[in-house]
Amino acid sequence: LYAADLAGAAAGCLVVVGLLQVTDAVTSVVAVGALAGVASLAFAIDAGGRRLVIASAAVTLVLAGAAVVHTSLVWRQFAVFRILYIKGALEARPLYEKWNSYSRVRVTGVATRLRPPTGWGLSSALPADRQVHQLQMDIDVSAGTVMTGYSGRPEEIDHLKFDVTNVGYYLRPGPSVAIIGAGGGRDVLSALAFGATRITAIEINDDILRVVNGRFGDFTGHLDRDPRVRFVNDEARSFLARQTDRYDVLQISLIDTWAATAAGAFVMSENALYTREAWRVFLSRLSDTGMLSVSRWYAADRPGEVYRLVALASAALADAGIAAPRRHMLLVRNIREAREDGQPESVGTLLVSRSPFTAADVERLRHVSRDLRFEVMIDGEGTPDETLRALTDGRDVTVFANGFPIDISPPSDDSPFFFQMLRLRDLADVGLLRAGKNSYNMQAVFVLGVLMITVTTLGVACVLLPAWLTRRRVSLTSSRGLLVYFAAIGLGFMLIELSQMQRLNIVLGHPTYGLTVVLFALLLSSGVASFLTRNVSPERVLAAGPVRLAWLLAVLLAFGLVTPIAVSYFEAHTTTVRALVAAALLFVPGLFMGQAFPIGMKLAHGREELTPWLWGINGALSVCGSVFAVVLALTWSISTATSHQNKPPSKPHVRPLESEAALV
Repeated sequence: LYAADLAGAAAGCLVVVGLLQVTDAVTSVVAVGALAGVASLAFAIDAGGRRLVIASAAVTLVLAGAAVVHTSLVWRQFAVFRILYIKGALEARPLYEKWNSYSRVRVTGVATRLRPPTGWGLSSALPADRQVHQLQMDIDVSAGTVMTGYSGRPEEIDHLKFDVTNVGYYLRPGPSVAIIGAGGGRDVLSALAFGATRITAIEINDDILRVVNGRFGDFTGHLDRDPRVRFVNDEARSFLARQTDRYDVLQISLIDTWAATAAGAFVMSENALYTREAWRVFLSRLSDTGMLSVSRWYAADRPGEVYRLVALASAALADAGIAAPRRHMLLVRNIREAREDGQPESVGTLLVSRSPFTAADVERLRHVSRDLRFEVMIDGEGTPDETLRALTDGRDVTVFANGFPIDISPPSDDSPFFFQMLRLRDLADVGLLRAGKNSYNMQAVFVLGVLMITVTTLGVACVLLPAWLTRRRVSLTSSRGLLVYFAAIGLGFMLIELSQMQRLNIVLGHPTYGLTVVLFALLLSSGVASFLTRNVSPERVLAAGPVRLAWLLAVLLAFGLVTPIAVSYFEAHTTTVRALVAAALLFVPGLFMGQAFPIGMKLAHGREELTPWLWGINGALSVCGSVFAVVLALTWSISTATSHQNKPPSKPHVRPLESEAALV
């Protein structure tokens, strides 16, 4: 039964991906309801009740039929059951909506209406009467981009020359460009506005590309048909790692994954683009005078993102053997008023090059910044900001970051939480909590802290309290060893699962890929492992059980040693290859991890009154483990190997040693 349960869960990991490609999330809930109807039908058949069988079959057919019919309405963009209220706001019916397993893409607006151009880094020098045709594209409600009406005329996109995110183009005219996160095509148009000769636009979300170049291609000007432009549907880091081309500009403008966690705890999402290992790949793909252009929020009272960006750049340059990083950086910001909701509108753009910026580059940047009313914060030689000075003077930035009020240390693949700038001790800071969204996401850290307390309290209420109330009917005192055993394997399984999920989010490029691959591989292999214990009788379990558990520890240790090597070797391969390699790596330890639970049940043979307690404490500690694993990763690192957390690998693509065996 346990094997069947795990195999079904593994199948669900794959089915949900296909289901959300076909229909939307609301309809998927109805389809899942039909699966529950199938389960009820199985119970009814076993019970032998004719009326119950008929009722279960009817419910199943109604739900399945409703899912099919509503899917046809979704395809016609006329869903009856749709989200009306989300994140504190009512939603009007969009022009277009498309779900997949890791996003919801919505397009709103009026294509024929002229409006002021949208841009978070637009200069105040932009003529006030400038208007363009634009449509708004939202990904998971919070992440926004725009599609600009374009028919090939330069004047339709000349406003993009006033955006601080594009300031690097003034230093490298007519460049070859790589864009990470094509979105609605805005960065592609920026490159065209500055006369780019070759543009490679990389976008992980294939539905976005279909919207921009397909559904609304007539509006956007079918950018995919321009001979200078090449769109690539891939994870940017792995794509660039396997390329041999060199680029004059590699642009990353306000690219996040935090919108995927719509609850607001966006710093809990790993990001494969803002780590030392990733930036070594990016810098290696630049031409001799090429530059990496990265834009982030840069509010005057909250400069944390840019501080961390500069720390990351210094660390990546140090890894490349550059002792004077300040000469290889330029930083420009555009200070604007904050929005009504308190969110920053100020944007900074950091330019990083393997070659020192020349005096001509600096003078050109100063001239452009004066004209566009930007502020130069790092000019290759100096900076008016003491923190930026300390981060770019060539010393170990980690030492300085450790003493800074917020966490601005350079992220690595072992601790890839770029947007998480608060430490666990900050949970008790009432001032940060009151500041809400304006305090480097204190709300998310507070949610995590409350979640820890909640799951611990629920574990006590649902396990220890009932145990105390039934102490006269079930003897638990003499079963302490079994209870500890089931608690340990529940916690250990989840710690390994979550650590690998976070690790593979970086390797595969998106949280959903990591979630799907890890869960599928571990659940399926654990189900097979459970089935393999069927020949271990309760009489033999005391002899066979310890041997199999010893093999489990040995396999986990080997797994920790082999994983970083395999990940490094296959980093530059396609997503499909990396997913298959990850699944294969996980399948072997899963074959041993899945045997622990049934072995424990065989140990409890003959004491059926204990069965609910063993299941219960295992499940309760699994839930707690899912929260504790996130806390461990955010506080120390994914592998919890704190002594290696900030040490650069000896080779460009070798990651720090994992220690999943230690977690167990």
